[in-house]
Amino acid sequence: MKLTDEKEISEWAYYQCKNGNDTIQMRRLITNSHWSYCYCKWIKDRKEMWSKITESEDAYYYCKNVKDRPEVRRYIKR
Repeated sequence: MKLTDEKEISEWAYYQCKNGNDTIQMRRLITNSHWSYCYCKWIKDRKEMWSKITESEDAYYYCKNVKDRPEVRRYIKR
Protein backbone atom coordinates (compact mmCIF):
# COMPACT_ATOMS: atom_id res chain seq x y z
CA MET A 1 0.00 0.00 0.00
CA LYS A 2 1.42 3.34 -1.01
CA LEU A 3 0.58 6.22 1.31
CA THR A 4 0.50 9.52 -0.49
CA ASP A 5 -0.71 12.29 1.76
CA GLU A 6 -0.61 13.52 5.34
CA LYS A 7 -4.10 12.27 6.20
CA GLU A 8 -3.46 8.75 4.89
CA ILE A 9 -0.12 8.51 6.69
CA SER A 10 -1.68 9.82 9.91
CA GLU A 11 -4.55 7.34 9.67
CA TRP A 12 -2.16 4.43 9.05
CA ALA A 13 0.07 5.46 11.98
CA TYR A 14 -2.97 5.90 14.26
CA TYR A 15 -4.11 2.34 13.60
CA GLN A 16 -0.57 1.07 14.12
CA CYS A 17 -0.57 2.74 17.55
CA LYS A 18 -4.04 1.45 18.36
CA ASN A 19 -3.01 -2.09 17.47
CA GLY A 20 -0.04 -2.18 19.85
CA ASN A 21 2.74 -0.45 17.94
CA ASP A 22 2.49 2.78 19.96
CA THR A 23 6.02 4.10 19.59
CA ILE A 24 7.40 7.61 19.40
CA GLN A 25 8.21 7.03 15.73
CA MET A 26 4.59 6.14 14.96
CA ARG A 27 3.28 9.10 16.96
CA ARG A 28 5.53 11.43 14.96
CA LEU A 29 3.82 10.24 11.78
CA ILE A 30 0.44 11.39 13.09
CA THR A 31 0.36 15.01 11.97
CA ASN A 32 -3.28 15.39 10.95
CA SER A 33 -5.51 17.22 13.45
CA HIS A 34 -8.34 14.68 13.25
CA TRP A 35 -6.11 11.66 13.83
CA SER A 36 -4.34 13.46 16.67
CA TYR A 37 -7.73 13.98 18.32
CA CYS A 38 -8.60 10.30 17.80
CA TYR A 39 -5.31 9.28 19.36
CA CYS A 40 -5.98 11.42 22.44
CA LYS A 41 -9.53 10.14 22.79
CA TRP A 42 -9.04 6.44 22.12
CA ILE A 43 -5.40 5.68 23.01
CA LYS A 44 -3.84 8.17 25.42
CA ASP A 45 -4.00 11.91 26.05
CA ARG A 46 -0.41 13.03 25.43
CA LYS A 47 0.88 16.58 25.07
CA GLU A 48 2.83 15.63 21.97
CA MET A 49 -0.49 14.64 20.37
CA TRP A 50 -2.95 17.26 21.64
CA SER A 51 -0.54 19.99 20.59
CA LYS A 52 -1.13 18.87 16.96
CA ILE A 53 -4.88 19.57 17.15
CA THR A 54 -5.37 22.78 15.20
CA GLU A 55 -8.65 22.39 13.31
CA SER A 56 -11.72 24.02 14.85
CA GLU A 57 -13.99 20.97 14.86
CA ASP A 58 -11.28 18.68 16.22
CA ALA A 59 -10.41 21.21 18.92
CA TYR A 60 -14.08 21.49 19.91
CA TYR A 61 -14.49 17.72 20.27
CA TYR A 62 -11.19 17.36 22.09
CA CYS A 63 -12.23 19.98 24.67
CA LYS A 64 -15.69 18.42 24.95
CA ASN A 65 -14.74 14.73 25.05
CA VAL A 66 -11.17 14.54 26.39
CA LYS A 67 -10.06 17.59 28.37
CA ASP A 68 -10.79 21.29 28.15
CA ARG A 69 -7.37 22.83 27.61
CA PRO A 70 -6.93 26.55 26.83
CA GLU A 71 -4.07 25.65 24.45
CA VAL A 72 -6.48 23.62 22.30
CA ARG A 73 -9.60 25.73 22.92
CA ARG A 74 -7.99 28.72 21.19
CA TYR A 75 -8.44 26.94 17.83
CA ILE A 76 -12.21 26.74 18.22
CA LYS A 77 -13.86 29.21 15.85
CA ARG A 78 -17.47 30.11 16.50
